Amino acid sequence: VLSLLRLHQRRIPGHGFSQLLAVGRTMKLPRFPSFQAVLDKLSERENASPSTATIASCCVGGTIVLGLLVGKMHKNDSNNNSNSNTNKEQLTTKDGTNTTSSNIMARLATASECLTHYVLTHHRSLVVTVFGLPLSCLWDAALSVRGRYIRYTRSAPQKHAQRVAAVVEQVRQPRPAGQPLCTARPGWQSISLSYRTYKSKWRGIDMNSLIDILEVDTERGVIVVEPLVTMGQITHALLPMGYTLPIVPEMDDLTVGGLVSGTGIESSSHVQGLFHEGCLEFELCLADGTVVTATADNDYSDLFHGIPWSYGTLAFVLSVTIRIIPCKKYVRVEYMPFHNQADAIECFRRASGDAGLVVEKRNKGSMEVENIEEEKKEEYGGGGGAAMAIPAASTSASTSRTSQHQHRLPTFVEGLVFSKTEAVIMTADFCDAPDAPKARRNILSRWYKPWFYVHVRDMLAASASASSRSTADGGGVADPIVEYIPLRDYYHRHTRSLFWEMEMMIPIGNHPVFRYLLGWLMPPKVSFLKLSQTEYTRKLTEMTHVAQDFLVPTDRMADVLDVCDEEYDGIYPLWLCPHVHRPMPGSLLRDPPRPDAKGDQMYVDIGVYGLPKCVHEGREEEYDMRKSMRAVEDKIQKVDGFSMLYADIYMSRKEFETMFDHENYRRLRSKYGAQGSFKEVYDKMNSKF
Repeated sequence: VLSLLRLHQRRIPGHGFSQLLAVGRTMKLPRFPSFQAVLDKLSERENASPSTATIASCCVGGTIVLGLLVGKMHKNDSNNNSNSNTNKEQLTTKDGTNTTSSNIMARLATASECLTHYVLTHHRSLVVTVFGLPLSCLWDAALSVRGRYIRYTRSAPQKHAQRVAAVVEQVRQPRPAGQPLCTARPGWQSISLSYRTYKSKWRGIDMNSLIDILEVDTERGVIVVEPLVTMGQITHALLPMGYTLPIVPEMDDLTVGGLVSGTGIESSSHVQGLFHEGCLEFELCLADGTVVTATADNDYSDLFHGIPWSYGTLAFVLSVTIRIIPCKKYVRVEYMPFHNQADAIECFRRASGDAGLVVEKRNKGSMEVENIEEEKKEEYGGGGGAAMAIPAASTSASTSRTSQHQHRLPTFVEGLVFSKTEAVIMTADFCDAPDAPKARRNILSRWYKPWFYVHVRDMLAASASASSRSTADGGGVADPIVEYIPLRDYYHRHTRSLFWEMEMMIPIGNHPVFRYLLGWLMPPKVSFLKLSQTEYTRKLTEMTHVAQDFLVPTDRMADVLDVCDEEYDGIYPLWLCPHVHRPMPGSLLRDPPRPDAKGDQMYVDIGVYGLPKCVHEGREEEYDMRKSMRAVEDKIQKVDGFSMLYADIYMSRKEFETMFDHENYRRLRSKYGAQGSFKEVYDKMNSKF
């Protein structure tokens, strides 16, 4: 510690890492081993395993080292919007400068900055564990206490009027000609892993105080919230009352404003559509400071339909009124593992009520196909859903399982794809606590539980064993695996592991010892994860880390899955979530290309999150993000699909305007004064590479 204190105050000529190590050796300062390296070393010893004391020692030691450096954090890299091209451990900036880890360290002024950069770059999991997890926990606790106080004093509605007035005052303040408006929420606070650097140049409107639930009216069946209210806040407030939203997007920290201006999807979307389809009213601030209320049938109905997918380019959202519906305390989940892609896709489409599947089978000559009932539930109900007939002639594994166990349209449907041939399709329905046997309950929110996607992956091995036993006994396809999950746990089942992204941040995060000791702190806030990045790791993430969602017709999903496997070099798992695509007049989304009798078409969200195989293996130079993204975007466009716009897009403006309908969008921008005050969506979302 004394050596570190001396090093902390000493400047090193050249500021290079080799000089840092040289001084470290003279001061008897060893190179710090990584957290995983310590565990690997222990595992080399016979009958040795990571102990609680070892992990605690690593955390305490990391706290001592990093605590000395907190006051000397490295300089912020404000120029992170420069063009980049990847090469192994080398990122070339816009001016031609090589941005390698060692080059960045050479520009740092002090030894402490060099050491900080080294630790944050090469031992980031330790930083996230020691600092990110506790800070995230404290942040959540502070927000929870504040929320309870607001609900107790019932002060949110009165404060809302003051907050709206403050927003209007900011919007009406003079600004330089041509300077666009945007929210002042920093890019690092967004749930997206991308940085939004445009905000540093635009006029930011401070809306960070709009974070409260304003009203819950069970008689009217609505909840009124401000735009920065999160899904976690809403489920905590509604579920104890026996109510929920029609669509509850997965992550705790997703905000209503982002889900309205952007989009939101979940496993109930095959019936309920996208998040905005459950919204009844928007309170909006226009570019001139005028506050209006838009509904589907008032004078601002065109604006009401245009706000979704506009990404804050038409108006600022001040509050949202959302429909709420009754719910139950548990869901009954069925897991159906598959070792064949075609069977998995057919099961997925049938479970989601895809009417197009019936048409395809009829065209292939199946004489005994019955129509899947097209009437969808307007609200969730009972333990099941709308009736769904089953094709009697099909002999595939998926049909066998569905005909035996799934005669009704389920309330929730999703899938996880683990390879080109392996997938698990999950369906779920509400059920009461007395109908959920205690022996088959899975309380996912308990801190020591394994990550959900790992739990699902284990179903594949279990099903293979069960299928072999069933075949040996002369039986048919193995029964689905059934368990009962509390509703809130189900809604946020992927939150603790951020789907499967936490495996990159904390590689030992799913280890039983880690879960039992620190699982209650999971997950860290995405915003804190961003703050723990160095310039090098940030640029490396931009060039190698994929976080994309694509909405494509279910009858084309097999082709898109194959393209994703090839272009993203085997990133798995993939997330599958069906949604019914309905006409959306006035929005950027184009109408369904092959609608059914009701004008709808079933689509699927394919979520790709993670690192390509070559990057995992240390061959970063083999992966070209731009090339892969351009290839996938081209395929998405050819199959009448859409890219979700929370992540960077790589297509040209012309290609973007082919994928999305701009005619009504630009008419609304002209009518409501958005031109000159708000940039278009493409200007906010296109990649800066």
